[in-house]
Amino acid sequence: MRFVRFLTQARTTLSRYLAEGSSTVAWQQQLELRKLHVVIGNESCDLDSAISALTLAFIYAERHQEHDYVPVLNIPRRDYLLKTEVGHMLTKCGIAEAMLLFRDDLPKQFTGDVSVLLVDHHVSELAPQVLEILDHRPIDAANPQYLLLPESCVRSIEPGVGSCATLVGQRYFAAEQPRSPVVAELLRATIVLDTVNFSATAKRGSPADLGMVEQLERELCESQTELVERTELFNELVAARADISKLTLSEVLRKDMKLIQTERQKVPVAGMPVLIRDFIELSGAEQAVREFGIDSNLLVMLGMYVSPVDGAVQRDVGLISLAGQSQLLECVRLALVGCQEPPLDLRAHAVGSRFMGGCYLRQHNLRATRKHIQPVIKRALMDWEELHGFGCNEVYFFKEKPKLGLS
Repeated sequence: MRFVRFLTQARTTLSRYLAEGSSTVAWQQQLELRKLHVVIGNESCDLDSAISALTLAFIYAERHQEHDYVPVLNIPRRDYLLKTEVGHMLTKCGIAEAMLLFRDDLPKQFTGDVSVLLVDHHVSELAPQVLEILDHRPIDAANPQYLLLPESCVRSIEPGVGSCATLVGQRYFAAEQPRSPVVAELLRATIVLDTVNFSATAKRGSPADLGMVEQLERELCESQTELVERTELFNELVAARADISKLTLSEVLRKDMKLIQTERQKVPVAGMPVLIRDFIELSGAEQAVREFGIDSNLLVMLGMYVSPVDGAVQRDVGLISLAGQSQLLECVRLALVGCQEPPLDLRAHAVGSRFMGGCYLRQHNLRATRKHIQPVIKRALMDWEELHGFGCNEVYFFKEKPKLGLS
């Protein structure tokens, strides 16, 4: 249970580097010889991001014991309950919330030399301190924060891989130690979910992902760990991810949310475990959408439904402008419909909807995910801003918030 013990001790490890917790001369002298490495996942904190951060920190901590590594989930602690599949899998492996560190557990000030390792993303406000990147999404090379990365930063970015956990698994097997059945089980489960259990329809898995799952399964069998069959494991995780029974509709929108940020706009992107076309039919959906997107001109919703019967995947996209910016919405819609790298194959739903004046499209290319869609939206926003110039403040900023009909 070395992995669980490592997580239990992470908070104590972090506290040693807090300005107020390292006042003794003896400890200050030790800090001069050691270095803190914060391993942090992306802000959606899905299973891939969470498990990759936790396991990579453990692997490096065991191999480089002259320094300290702490894993951080990149969400406030209060949002952990929204990550239902993460909580399910960690609880199953005996890992309680109290053992975990979250973004709001990080101090405002560190003493000593602190480095950051990014997993499952490569753009961060912490860019100047980033030592290493492990990611599988397309490089956002034009992002100002990406440009702030140090030249010495080791960048392992492989967009062809279906799961970041596969890249972590490669580090895991790169040396004989450490070995942990819990780590192997978590990595295997994550890859199975991320690749949609290697569905021929979804086409999310690569040969590297499949090879990694098989290698993890061999190790688990050698350690006499009872293996849950892949399809059963996948269905279990899909059910956990789709379990929104204890969440409000506003929390469902926040469950897997990322921000697209340009110089002038912040656009929330909600990844949802249901189709958007079904979500907007729910009682209270309009109020939840208004609360979710109140500070944005545009909000994007990406829905994915996985059938519990045969594992068939359905995807759709929703665009809504609470500020009534129909031209901005149309600009983004045209960019998505016209996208060819990859082609999203977006078409109108069989039954149309004008819910909140939005646009709702069925996505027929099931292989395309948020990591493919977000760059298209960002380019459309930047093109819009360039076309309308920097003097067009009425499009982007309001001297007072528009009236949205909220009480």
